[in-house]
Amino acid sequence: MTTSLDMNEAINTSHPHPAILLVDDNPVNLQLISKILENEKMEINQAINGAQCLSMMSTQEFDLVLLDLNMPEIDGLEVLRRVKEWTQVTLPTFVVVSADNSPESISQAFKLGAADYITTPFKKEEMLARINTQLHLRSRERHLESLVQRRTVELVEANKRVQDTYHQLVQAEKMASLGQLAAGVAHEINNPVGYISSNLDTLNAYLDDILDMVQFYEGAMVHIKHEPTKTLIKNKRAQLDIEFIEEDIKHIISESQTGVERVIQIVSDLKNFSHPEQKAWQTADINQCIDSALNIVHNQLKYKANIHKHYENHLPQVECIIPQISQVLVNLFVNAGQAMKQFGDIHITSRCVNENNIEIVIEDNGCGIESALLTNIFNPFFTTKPVGEGTGLGLSVSYGIIQNHGGDIDVHSKVGEGSRFTIRLPIKQGMPPSH
Repeated sequence: MTTSLDMNEAINTSHPHPAILLVDDNPVNLQLISKILENEKMEINQAINGAQCLSMMSTQEFDLVLLDLNMPEIDGLEVLRRVKEWTQVTLPTFVVVSADNSPESISQAFKLGAADYITTPFKKEEMLARINTQLHLRSRERHLESLVQRRTVELVEANKRVQDTYHQLVQAEKMASLGQLAAGVAHEINNPVGYISSNLDTLNAYLDDILDMVQFYEGAMVHIKHEPTKTLIKNKRAQLDIEFIEEDIKHIISESQTGVERVIQIVSDLKNFSHPEQKAWQTADINQCIDSALNIVHNQLKYKANIHKHYENHLPQVECIIPQISQVLVNLFVNAGQAMKQFGDIHITSRCVNENNIEIVIEDNGCGIESALLTNIFNPFFTTKPVGEGTGLGLSVSYGIIQNHGGDIDVHSKVGEGSRFTIRLPIKQGMPPSH
């Protein structure tokens, strides 16, 4: 026989112990069953007819109802029939206790929802055992319902995360497509910029010849004896302002060549950045990699912050996958710019830590990151930005790239003061990162 301690484990949201309702129009029967249950830790309630039973069930929650069948006006079967139609009330488990042992009554009670049928006279041990069984079954049922509800909530939350992730991946795919488009645009720009640069070189050479010819004519003027001709030439020279043209045209061509060279460099940097899938290990000048990444994000940063470079001269060449390191630097520069609520400063430092490792430090004086979030910022899909504005992949991808290079990356940040990201890379692959 199950103990009373076991019965106390029955799940009930309204009572610390199982709540039992005894329904019988015979006071002797009510007293007898109450006596049997008195040593069990239960809350015992009584109803003397079917109407009172229905009234109490409409306002209280019970775990188990011991229900007599033969009662005046509303009998036990009618009680079962009526509560079967209730939808807004949590129904208890019904156990019929009756002297009516006819197969028809037993069958009808089970059809209307009774869980068990005890005929009188009964033995105390049998009564307790069958009540305990029903209470444990109810406890298990309520427990399973609770599990289902909890799992449902978890599934809803998981589904929401999947939807958010889907939208983030869609956005990431858009950005990947944008990168491919940028690579194509860079390729298309390369050709016209190439012949503009070539034409400027040729034009510069032609200009040297033209100016040389002008100077030759000026020298020849000394030997011209016909004054009206000399006066005509001098007036034309003054009208054209040849002195200014000679001075300014060289400056114009030089400035145009500088601009073209910058476009060529930006296009080259963009082409390299748009192919981060390249896996070739090369030795690279990290200072040059930083400048290349700054070229790519120049338009995003020029309105956000002043860039302060603190490069160590003669930094050792680092063995790395150049496009991937550029991707990391671009991500960090873009994040630093986005952290600026007002125009600020970004300091970039490169230095040799020891004979095996170099270090890149990117520090801004932006809004900073809450300390509670710092442990999550390198997690995939973690972002504090609204869906569509950030995929939560940039820092995670950057972390993975640095780890694959045998280095490490960490962050120190304080809200309102800014953030400092430190990248440590081995000079040669296989060397341990410094700490």
